[in-house]
Amino acid sequence: MVAVGDLESVEQELGWSAEQERERLERALAIAQRSGNRFMQENIERELEALSKQLPSPLIEQYLDQDGQIRPDL
Repeated sequence: MVAVGDLESVEQELGWSAEQERERLERALAIAQRSGNRFMQENIERELEALSKQLPSPLIEQYLDQDGQIRPDL
């Protein structure tokens, strides 16, 4: 799992930025809202909230353990 302090190095390495991710999630949220997909809307809202707080993705955390490996119970 990536610590918040490592976020800048990950962004540079991958060419990814939190701002780009926020914009991508907001576009997806608009689509979910227009289509009435409440489940998707709730998940995207959780992702946006975590991103704004610089926390790991709640969806990814459901599937990975503390070491970033796939949880053995899945």
